[in-house]
Amino acid sequence: MKKLNCGKCGKECDIASVYVCSECGTFLCEECKNHAGDVCPDCYGFLNRLS
Repeated sequence: MKKLNCGKCGKECDIASVYVCSECGTFLCEECKNHAGDVCPDCYGFLNRLS
């Protein structure tokens, strides 16, 4: 399975568990998404699961 690094903490994650910002394209792991309150910590765009 392919992996991506979280844009906030750098943790390596499976693609199925990564979220992407609809505004700036930043990838976030589930822990960082939950900590940020479901919005991108960089631009406050909406976070969606990468499919």
